[in-house]
Parts: sequence; C-alpha cells; structure tokens
Amino acid sequence: MGADYGPGVFGQDFGAPRVKALKVEYDTLSGYKNLVDDLLDRLGLSEADDKKLAHGTLPAGALGKGFPEAEALFKAYSTVHNELQNLSKGLAGQIEALGIAIRTAGKGYAGIDEETRRRMVAIAERAKKEYVPERDPLSKTYTTEPNAPAANGHTSEGTV
Repeated sequence: MGADYGPGVFGQDFGAPRVKALKVEYDTLSGYKNLVDDLLDRLGLSEADDKKLAHGTLPAGALGKGFPEAEALFKAYSTVHNELQNLSKGLAGQIEALGIAIRTAGKGYAGIDEETRRRMVAIAERAKKEYVPERDPLSKTYTTEPNAPAANGHTSEGTV
C-alpha cells in the first residue's frame, strides 16, 4: 500500500451531485473528442490527406513553379492537421483523468492505488508541458501564483 499524502483532491467528499456533474462533463468531453477524431478520420480518407498531398497527388509544378501561395496552403493544411492531432491527444488525456476522478471520487487519496496515482501525475505533467499560455484566453486574466494579483484583480485565492 502506498503512503498517505493527505486529503488533497482525492480526499474530498464530492457527494453524489458532484460526481454526477463530473459524469456529465466526462460525457460531453468524450463527445467532443469523438468529433475531433471524426474530423481526423475524414481528412485521412479525403484527397486532402497530408500523406496523399505529401506524396505528390499533384505532380510537382502542376500549380506553377515557385508558387508561394500553394506552399503556404499546404503548410496551413499541415498545421491544422497537426493541431487536430494534438487536440485529440490532449482530449484523450483529459478524458482519462476525468474518468479516473469519477471512479475514485470519495475514496480519499490513500484509497487510490499507486498506478492510478502515477497515471494522474503523468497526465498532469503532459498537460502542463503542452500548455501554451498565448492560446489561453484566461492566461492574462488569472494567475496561478498564490495571492499574486492579475490584470482583473483575481488571484488563485479569489478576488482581491
């Protein structure tokens, strides 16, 4: 059995209403991920698939030589495809974490097996590593530093 690290998030008694709310959020997030995965599948089956485009669906020079707009279009497509893949992976991690939270709600941190703890830590570390503050509309509004005021007077401890 692992060490008891105190109450933490897992140690709180969420009660049935909060667990039900987590379940609804989990289902919504799962549906959104399915939508993103469907977009990726449809892109993969289309003539716009990056592999088909990269392997010369259009012969070299078909759009003209030194045509920067065509290169920019292909680059934009690649960016969208890569970002959709990243979104899908990120959603998968968040869905897994939410599923773990639902299954373990009310057990207390000491009641969670070591593998589940490691998995939650790994998911959190990956999310933190891949977080891009410039893309977060709230990153300039809120701060994660305790008691440090942000632009709108909010802190991680509440409103100043």
